[in-house]
Amino acid sequence: MRSIRFRVWHYGERKMYFCGYQKLFAILLCDDDHGTNEGRGLPVKRARYDECEMLEAAGLIDNSGCEIFEGDIVRLNWQGREAVEVVAQIPDMFRSRGLHQLQVLLDKHAIADGDETLCLTVLGNQYEHPSLIAHTASS
Repeated sequence: MRSIRFRVWHYGERKMYFCGYQKLFAILLCDDDHGTNEGRGLPVKRARYDECEMLEAAGLIDNSGCEIFEGDIVRLNWQGREAVEVVAQIPDMFRSRGLHQLQVLLDKHAIADGDETLCLTVLGNQYEHPSLIAHTASS
């Protein structure tokens, strides 16, 4: 069973935190610990739930080794074609139904399951790089 990991966008600060932990009345925001705290992050501050957006890890890694999260802007390359999309919210019950987090994107572009030509690259995320979304929508 995979552990569920979140990174957190703080609206007021316009900052992405390395990870966040849900507490009863707040979110514990953490900066990158660069491996010194076993990758759990260094606690920095607490924030209210309405100040933040928690982005769940998809449990997948792109072709360059970057972990994929909700809200990430990804480039899909396959069979000489290319598309840029935003990873949607990950459904809570995906494991129970055997759904793949990126299945909607694969279906949208008629990419066959197991297509070995597929190359997936994280370009950024919709909070830190909203211009990437606007640029890709116009091209």
